[in-house]
Amino acid sequence: MKHDSTSLRGRLGRLMAAVLGAWMLASPLTVLAEETTADGQAYQARFEQAIQASQSGDMDSAIQLLQGLLKDYPQDLAASNNLAAAYIKQHDYDKAQHVLESALNADPKIASLRKNLNQIYAYQAQQAYQTVFEKSKVDLPQGQWILSAGTELKTPEQAQLALVENNMKRVANRVESWRQAWVEQDVSHYLSYYSPDYTSDNYNNHQAWAKSRDRSLTRPNYIRIQLDEIEVVPLTPKTIQVTFWQAYESNTFKDRVRKKLVWQKQDEHWKIVQENVLYD
Repeated sequence: MKHDSTSLRGRLGRLMAAVLGAWMLASPLTVLAEETTADGQAYQARFEQAIQASQSGDMDSAIQLLQGLLKDYPQDLAASNNLAAAYIKQHDYDKAQHVLESALNADPKIASLRKNLNQIYAYQAQQAYQTVFEKSKVDLPQGQWILSAGTELKTPEQAQLALVENNMKRVANRVESWRQAWVEQDVSHYLSYYSPDYTSDNYNNHQAWAKSRDRSLTRPNYIRIQLDEIEVVPLTPKTIQVTFWQAYESNTFKDRVRKKLVWQKQDEHWKIVQENVLYD
């Protein structure tokens, strides 16, 4: 689906906030299909009929059946999840998002709902960043169905989100190690944090840039660097941006600037592929 860039940026901000909030939930997560004693069998039959329609590829019928269930059971989480999954199969991500967000407003701890919603968030984020990282693969949401209306379904922790969170921590640690190598004026260690083909606008190639950095690190009698207000933001599964205030001091120079580092995972190692001073 197409979105204008202005509205997409605004939605991404709200969606990222929701995803980051979901990371803070650590309690066991379960999904239950709502059943009453009086019409439990009828509910079960309708639920399974929707499952069968989806498995046969008749998503329109599945959607109609699930919408009917939700009219009778508006708080039913399993039906909400499956309706969203059906919309995802039809690539109607806006409707899927609406269904999932409505369900999450009732209970933000539902793991399967959260997984499907996070797939949509990731898809939208990757779309937005394709103009910057054109080689990044866009993963279409798949949609996970709940197959039983009467059995409690314990879902696993959000493995994908946990991996992203772990990568964010790894990059944050890499930033500190990069700072320490700079302070210690350890040129080889400092340069190892950059991509092998990294350069800047002032140099034609990596070798020329590296030679300049060698001089910058070895000439001062001492270097002190302090980083403040560090923010780590994942752009793609293998690209993470870090921004911070950098206070630099040596016996010859002193300044304080806002800086951005973009790290990319290359052969299992996180390397700096962009480094910029931010002026706005």
